[in-house]
Amino acid sequence: MSATSYVSRDGSAPSSSVRAAVLTVPRTARGLGTATVTVAVALALLLPIGAVLQIVLTAQMDDRSTTQAIVVLDPARYWGDPTPVLQARLAHAADLYRDGVAPVIVLTGPARSVGPERYDLMAHGVPSEDIVSFSTGTDTVGSLRVVAGVMRDLGWSAATVVTDPAHAARAQATAATLGIDAHMSPTERGAGTALTSEYVGRETVALLRFHLLTRWSLPDVVRAN
Repeated sequence: MSATSYVSRDGSAPSSSVRAAVLTVPRTARGLGTATVTVAVALALLLPIGAVLQIVLTAQMDDRSTTQAIVVLDPARYWGDPTPVLQARLAHAADLYRDGVAPVIVLTGPARSVGPERYDLMAHGVPSEDIVSFSTGTDTVGSLRVVAGVMRDLGWSAATVVTDPAHAARAQATAATLGIDAHMSPTERGAGTALTSEYVGRETVALLRFHLLTRWSLPDVVRAN
């Protein structure tokens, strides 16, 4: 049936919008190919924009609702000296602890870094018995997967996650995929808090890779039987 012979079921003439929609449907292989390319280009442009918006919006969060643990993610060691960034995260975690957000602070990262981290938290007034640590490596997925397993074993479900503002979106997405009810509270002062174009660019690529590839291979650890 051609566009000019189209009529509605009640016999009335189609509206102009219906006629336009019928007329613009691709009718050849070339038209379908053009439409496919157009959609692909639109997605290629929209996905990075969406990722950047997710990063910027999550960076503004400071969720201080009560949870069962404050999880401090260990900073990456391949973008320079991680010590100032780690110190900013530890100071922020101590603030959350003093505010009564959670009764325990969980440290992640290589075993060799745990001793100095514990002493830093104790210097901020956190009792040693309220600091626990697990050797997890330094990547986001590996660290949160270990934390998710511990939370499952302890019957916990909610955690406050401390990291840099630009990294918060990827950390939240990873935690949610693993079954953690993640409450984000990124650092507010110190190293790693600036949303620089370089940092946001790196996290945009990493976040897109997570959404398109990594997340589909991760199990829901916390709610696993």
